[in-house]
Amino acid sequence: MLHRTGAFLLIAASLAAQRKDPAVNLRPEVSSAREMPPSRRLALSAPAIAPLGALTAAERSKIGVVNHLRRIGVHREIPDGFLNRGAWTQIPGGWLWRLRLQSPGAAGIRLEFTNFDAGAAKVWIHSGNSIDGPYTGRGPYGNGDFWSATVRGEEATIELLANQRMPAPPFHLHKIAHEAVEAATAQPLADYAAYCELDVNCYPDWAVAKKSVAHIQFEETQGAEQGTFVCSGAAVGTRDNSFKPYLLTAGHCIHDEPAARSLETNWDYESAGCNSGPPNGLGTLNSQNGGNLVAWAPFEQGDFSLVLLPNIPAGVVFAGWDTGDPDIGSPVTGIHHPLGSYKRISFGATIPSQDVFIGTDLAPAALYHLVNWADGLTEPGSSGSPLFSAPGVIVGMLTYGPDEPGDFLCTAGGISGYGKFSNAYLRLQPYLEDFPVTIVQPSATAVEFDGQNHQIVGGATQTVNLTVQSASPVTWSARADAPWITLSPVSGTVSSSQPAALEITVNPLYFAAADTYAGTVTILAGAAPPEYINVQMTMRIDASNVVASASPNPVGEAGGEWQLSLQLQETGGAATQLTQMKIDGVDYSANLPVWFGTTLLPANGALSAAIHTSGLVVPVTKYFEFWGKDVLSGNTWYRLLTVTFTP
Repeated sequence: MLHRTGAFLLIAASLAAQRKDPAVNLRPEVSSAREMPPSRRLALSAPAIAPLGALTAAERSKIGVVNHLRRIGVHREIPDGFLNRGAWTQIPGGWLWRLRLQSPGAAGIRLEFTNFDAGAAKVWIHSGNSIDGPYTGRGPYGNGDFWSATVRGEEATIELLANQRMPAPPFHLHKIAHEAVEAATAQPLADYAAYCELDVNCYPDWAVAKKSVAHIQFEETQGAEQGTFVCSGAAVGTRDNSFKPYLLTAGHCIHDEPAARSLETNWDYESAGCNSGPPNGLGTLNSQNGGNLVAWAPFEQGDFSLVLLPNIPAGVVFAGWDTGDPDIGSPVTGIHHPLGSYKRISFGATIPSQDVFIGTDLAPAALYHLVNWADGLTEPGSSGSPLFSAPGVIVGMLTYGPDEPGDFLCTAGGISGYGKFSNAYLRLQPYLEDFPVTIVQPSATAVEFDGQNHQIVGGATQTVNLTVQSASPVTWSARADAPWITLSPVSGTVSSSQPAALEITVNPLYFAAADTYAGTVTILAGAAPPEYINVQMTMRIDASNVVASASPNPVGEAGGEWQLSLQLQETGGAATQLTQMKIDGVDYSANLPVWFGTTLLPANGALSAAIHTSGLVVPVTKYFEFWGKDVLSGNTWYRLLTVTFTP
């Protein structure tokens, strides 16, 4: 195939009005030295360990192919009080708090922080040679909610440096992402592609084009299927080679702002040479952690996604593109990361497309290239990878292919469907053609809501005004990247004389648990960089805490009877209703208002009941069970009291 190395090394002019040739940014990057955590220069004792325990069978079963994507990790909830195990140490110049989290068997760990508000304090996450941070203020997105980068191994140390000792760390640790390891071999799952996959480094004609392709890893937090997933993508150039850090991938990979902000993008995860096997790591040519979603489309609209990364390192190729579609039978090439493994290449030809259902979603033939592979194939994890009509010229992004085991496909062959770049271009044109921008500015970059007991306090809707400097109308659109946020309207026009009003509404039905919830509203206008409104919802749920006791306990016999007093005391500050009572499995619920005088236990109140019994064969232990339901929140509770009766 035609070798286009020279086109990459120069700022190339387009060959035709609808084609953009690739280019590489050769300008050296200005690197800044990373500030190291204090424990790396001080002789300190080992921090306390907070173990989560090994993955359960249910957690292990989640690893694998899910909806055409490769899930390589699971999310694990952090128990309440886990951070209390950390300890403070006074060091020269301040106070240091540390805690080591352990998730046995993990190949890597990353942490989800919420309510992060460190001010001038600094927070690192590290393990071995993997160091992430420091984070300050309210985190990288200014809303107190973010994922750290992955640190390798089954342990991760959190390190907080502050001017003075704090009552508690200034953050909440919501979850960790446990990147799984194949139990049988203790090797990362990313090394398990089909045996017939072709090493990209065996094909010198593609030695430059391969540099545009990235391995991407991200956290899915919004849908039913959550966890750590892998896909592929490509750096894509603008018409005037502005080298804006755009990543092109599939919409079913990155389709909301939280996933984009969790992106880890690696550009040189490949073998050391032709057929030399998997490398030791993901490479060192990485973009900064995170990203922002610019535009995306679901399966029925062509399945594409454009992400604005924080940066793309020098030496990465920015792929070109062609808005024309290759003819049926044209040779095409895919470069990708099958199963999240190191970089591979596949060769095939386009064939007539057809309508395909992906689950219940239609991928219409008119929006997809269908490719029959002659050498190599694609697998889950290859999703989002580019389809090239010539070295470095993108005509599609991978959407679907067979989910069967790759080794079977090595003999059966494979067919893959790619969303057409020509279709995506209709939405991406303002960005890739570098159209002039006009920024639509929101009047607030953050809005906060409060709730109590599943209800919104002070109103569920807030209004943000949108303004612009232009006297001419500017078209804008808004996107909510959390299911509990609704917007009205979702698009419109705005000018300097006619501002627009955007209503942001939160839905209390989504807040089942007491927590602080973070979401994002994205404001888009032409090719302008996205503007963001951080939305925070704090839900407080009053929960009772009922303490059941008996006096005396044990109960001795007196005059042929046993007499005792049952006490129920509420210590949580929430009124609750007694709903059921059993003694040794026998239902005495009807006796509750008689024995206790009422079934309503007031907040911080107490109820007591004097009861007596006779005819017992002692010694014996009786089981008293109580059920209730909180008045305001509707929370239900259960208590078990054991009482021993003696002679």
